[in-house]
Amino acid sequence: MEFLGVGYQELLLIMVLLLVVVGPERLPAVAYQIGRVVRQAQRYARAVRDEFSDEISYLEEQYKTVKGEVDTARDSVRATSAAFEAQIREAVPPTIDLPTLTPPVTNGAAPTNGATPHTESETKEPEAAPPAPPLVF
Repeated sequence: MEFLGVGYQELLLIMVLLLVVVGPERLPAVAYQIGRVVRQAQRYARAVRDEFSDEISYLEEQYKTVKGEVDTARDSVRATSAAFEAQIREAVPPTIDLPTLTPPVTNGAAPTNGATPHTESETKEPEAAPPAPPLVF
């Protein structure tokens, strides 16, 4: 079994070197200090992790709130736009009557729907401007 990439042999070697360098009298005090440093580092890491977790949850909550407000505003604008377009369509009658299509005249035969074919000598009325496209959001 390895701990942080260090096996039993390496741990035993470190302990022996620590015993030789520090000495048997100060070894318990050094081990206590090392344990305190490790616990303090764990507390700091936990505090940082909790702080980031709190901030991320706060940002997610704010995102959901803003997204809900944007969706509500978008739906309101679409409903208002549709109502506005309906009011405009009711208030302004269509100004362009589209002619009915007549089949082409061949071999001098008259059209089948009873309409007379147009000739070049007829005067054309000026065309009205095409209607504006509907507002789409």
